[in-house]
Amino acid sequence: MHKLERGIQMNFKRIQEVFLFAFIMIDIFLILMTKNNNIQNDNTASENVNGIVIKEMKRDNISVGKLSDQKKDGYYIAATQDTDLEKEINYLRDQDARIDDSDTISSTFHSPLKVDQKHPEKTINQLLKKPGFVLAGTQYEFNQVDSTKSKLVYDQKAIDGIFYTSEGRITFNLNANDRLSGYTQQKLNDIRVLHEKTDLISQERAVIYLYQYNGIPNNSDVVWTKLGYTKLLHINGKDVYIPTWIIATKTKASSDVQIHRINAFTFTGASFKTEQVHNTEQSQQSLESVNSKDE
Repeated sequence: MHKLERGIQMNFKRIQEVFLFAFIMIDIFLILMTKNNNIQNDNTASENVNGIVIKEMKRDNISVGKLSDQKKDGYYIAATQDTDLEKEINYLRDQDARIDDSDTISSTFHSPLKVDQKHPEKTINQLLKKPGFVLAGTQYEFNQVDSTKSKLVYDQKAIDGIFYTSEGRITFNLNANDRLSGYTQQKLNDIRVLHEKTDLISQERAVIYLYQYNGIPNNSDVVWTKLGYTKLLHINGKDVYIPTWIIATKTKASSDVQIHRINAFTFTGASFKTEQVHNTEQSQQSLESVNSKDE
């Protein structure tokens, strides 16, 4: 009798376990379905809200051009400024190079170099591959929006993007004869990832954040936008860089340009820096470049 009771109890426990497992699986299924629906609803709601805000901006006579809603990802990155350039410049050839107090190389070529007149960056891109031209040339890429007819800017590459800082930049100088006369260079080293990849806000969302934070006045143009790594803070002897949307704006009544920096991580969209750029060849060329693309 006792054996029969124990058998019934064991069977009952097994049945309980089966039902419990089934209920757990059903709960997981329902949670996943709800989550997927919420994501779809959130995405749909976000798209609707973005569309409404863009229309508001147009009513305020703010020109934004075509904005991408594509989302990317990025890292927290640590880097240090290279302060050991004195030894490294010995590898440079056919130029006079010196180091100033800000760890910047200032160099003049012995003979100005001929470059492609329409696209001088094409010539420079090839020269960067040659040893002795600049330090770590292949680690830099052309920055069109900050370049002008007389200065060509190259930014240092990050893990999966570019650094947007003077501490990782080469600025090449073109003389009156459109020849490469020299350059200044700063370099970052010991570049490493501090945190796993995190989702970033889209270009569209960054511009909308800036508008919502009253960073774009009425009757303005969004001149250009660029995604790069900018310095957030200095800690333990290293600089910490984060993905940042850099957005240039100007009022239609002025040629002065404002540069805004928007934290690109999805959990915050706060603007943490705005700087003024006065009437420059750069701002005018950038505006003309954007307008030509929109056409």
